[in-house]
Amino acid sequence: MSYVEFWGDDGYDDEVVSAIERACDTDPRAALRLVAEYSTYWWSHGMQDEAAAAAERVLSMLGRTVPVGLDEEYLLAVLHGAASAEQEQLELAEQIVLATTGPFRYSVTVLLWSLVFGPFESASVVEEVLARNEDGDAWTRAAVELCRGYPGLTSATPGDAAQALRTALGRFRMLDDRWGMFLALTALREIVDDPVDIISEALELAEKLRADDESGLLLCQRGELYRRQGDLDAAGEDFSWALALAEHADLPETAAAAHIGLARVARCSGDLLTAREHLAVVVSRDSEDLEDARYEAMHELNLLINSEASA
Repeated sequence: MSYVEFWGDDGYDDEVVSAIERACDTDPRAALRLVAEYSTYWWSHGMQDEAAAAAERVLSMLGRTVPVGLDEEYLLAVLHGAASAEQEQLELAEQIVLATTGPFRYSVTVLLWSLVFGPFESASVVEEVLARNEDGDAWTRAAVELCRGYPGLTSATPGDAAQALRTALGRFRMLDDRWGMFLALTALREIVDDPVDIISEALELAEKLRADDESGLLLCQRGELYRRQGDLDAAGEDFSWALALAEHADLPETAAAAHIGLARVARCSGDLLTAREHLAVVVSRDSEDLEDARYEAMHELNLLINSEASA
């Protein structure tokens, strides 16, 4: 069954989940095939949570048994559900990759494997997997270049990595794959000298993709770059925008980063009272997830104290 039978213009349809649930109860092999079949769609639409939920359901039924002839399908399920997969399932997935001598059958497999397992493999293993998939279709070739340039995956020099990412970006543009473009841009921003324009383009894509978390983080990063360049007005706009987005989408870590950014802008502008007010908000939060943010806010408070003492 094609995914167009499940999805319409409005996006994800709950019928997919129902179909996988029914298949898990009656035909686990069919359920595994469904997870593999919809992997590309889930990824390209930023539906990692939906993919993980479906994969976890199938893996709970299969356990440590890889159905005959469905090795790559099992690998994809583990890649989607890696966060909750059993250690034995992770090891089985690794064995499948090592035992595969040719290219993957599903285009999305090489990218998901590289991003999920790649950071824990040697650069030589990653390059070997990429090399045997570089003659695939246009999307696979774009994904291979993305992985070649992705920070921490291969031993590519910064120059080679940047070139690979720019090649991936161009290919994803031709394919009109927004998530591919977004990944290429967010990776590229880490290795270029002046990433403001790249962050701005990535931010436009994040907004179109309705990726609030990513948008907030990009706004904070661009705001900090503007602050360091001395453009306090632009920095303040970005941090304020990030704060509004974080509060609307309930993103406490992004909100904390925005408050700290606004405090720095206020300190640099000489408005120490406003800086204190923003930092006080962060320090007052008692969530364990905000421990690093509170530490950073305390550091900023010390800078304020020194600024007041020298005034």
